[in-house]
Amino acid sequence: MNKSLRDSMSREKQTKVSIDLFSGPGGLCTGFRWAGIKALIAVEWSYWTVQTYAASHDADIFDLEKYLNGTMEEPKQYFKESAKTLLIYGDINKVEIELINKILKKRFGVDGVDIVTGGAPCESFSMAGDRKQDDERNVLYQNVLRIARGVDSKMFLFENVKGLFSKKMDDISGAMYKHICEEFQSELKGKPSFKLASTDKDTVLLKSIEYGVPQARERLFLVGVNKKYNVEYHYPEKTHGPGCKYDYVTVGDALLDLPQIEKSEESEIYDFNISKVEDGKRKEFLELMRGISSSAPQGIDFTKSSVFNHKAPGHTTKMYERIKSIKQGENMKKAYERLVEEGKEDFAKENFPKKLYAARNRRLVPSEPSFTVTSHCLDEMIHPVLDRALTPREAARLQSFPDWYQFKGPYVKFHSDPEQDQYEQIGDAIPPLLGLALGREVVKTLNSIESE
Repeated sequence: MNKSLRDSMSREKQTKVSIDLFSGPGGLCTGFRWAGIKALIAVEWSYWTVQTYAASHDADIFDLEKYLNGTMEEPKQYFKESAKTLLIYGDINKVEIELINKILKKRFGVDGVDIVTGGAPCESFSMAGDRKQDDERNVLYQNVLRIARGVDSKMFLFENVKGLFSKKMDDISGAMYKHICEEFQSELKGKPSFKLASTDKDTVLLKSIEYGVPQARERLFLVGVNKKYNVEYHYPEKTHGPGCKYDYVTVGDALLDLPQIEKSEESEIYDFNISKVEDGKRKEFLELMRGISSSAPQGIDFTKSSVFNHKAPGHTTKMYERIKSIKQGENMKKAYERLVEEGKEDFAKENFPKKLYAARNRRLVPSEPSFTVTSHCLDEMIHPVLDRALTPREAARLQSFPDWYQFKGPYVKFHSDPEQDQYEQIGDAIPPLLGLALGREVVKTLNSIESE
């Protein structure tokens, strides 16, 4: 390992290294960073998501297409010794093992990494998608195994949505999940092979609220250990909820310290006094969010009085009237039905759309965790006490992204637009605190391997 990387890891108390595939804006790598795992290489194809990752982790961007077609200026600069994460911007299918190994060797002075992680795009596995059996995204997960084998990593981690459990293959419900598990444990002559820690659905499906995330989000994680090591990975024990050290972190815990701005307003100033918070779980959450218990990466311009991406959306008159009429815990449909029962049908017809969606305009309850933050969160979530939708920063808080995170790109776009706006980046990400829980157990397993 080269001196600059070793010195950097010493400063940040990080001793393990990873490759972060399908990185998104960096939710998993943030949690892993908190656990002591540094991403040496990341791969992501969405332009603005790449900008967010680079800005929030002080990473260098490597334009894969320009490198491959020979138009990259001074490509040698990316292979010089450096401690900064190299973020490959491009199609993962075009990322050859030879390139990965060249970067590892020349830039970081290592022959491999401890773990390869990746959550392939989940639209074709999601319960909300069309779930086509022949969708080309169904095989993107193979890149996790391909690269883990190519660098002979000690472990890998694969993340996806709960809908994968029931995804069809050859018209058989659930066959896709079984096939993926079998492929991850397959043997290939002359190549490393891996053993999954578990394929049990109840074990591999983790609930975010049970690990300090103020949100009822579920994700499945398959963890593989290189078969040449006689160690096991254990899934993290719950830390929040009934019978645990802490109660669930709530919407109020997560949001009500932020500047309480009205619709169309924006704030870059944070002046809340965390030291006065008496609730242990809330204080621990806020100290992590504010970079107190774990500081921002070097190169990030973040101060104790600053906050990024805290811009409230504007609303039309009809939308504003509708939002004001929706009570905590209600959605658009329930609110409309209540208003009709109260004799306010004319108001409801004037300010609500003809087609009512139960998943839209849902006002959060401050004393409870949030429902799942999705890429549609701007349309789905209403602030618990203010009459407006959430800011990107508030949505990020519900995902457990720290406040030093800088979401780049357009504030909001039509959902079908190929550019990922700030809300979509946030909604698609893995919650960092869930990544922390997994990462801590990864570090334990890697320590066992080193002891071996």
